[in-house]
Amino acid sequence: MYITLTNANPSFRGQQLAINSEMIATMWRSEVLRDDGTLENVTYIFCPPHGTWEVSDTLDDIVTELNSHAWK
Repeated sequence: MYITLTNANPSFRGQQLAINSEMIATMWRSEVLRDDGTLENVTYIFCPPHGTWEVSDTLDDIVTELNSHAWK
């Protein structure tokens, strides 16, 4: 099952991305210091061995979406 999230990386900000929920190993919310000196809260989605994505969706929203599809 794929979930659709919103990219927070400055190079792709606002673009939709779909992540295979079965590939997610960990997720965490943190503050990141951008190159322009601004601070931004993002959620990191770690999908080894493919990498880590920064998304603007909150951790609670992502967990709710994952749980809503868990038995379908």
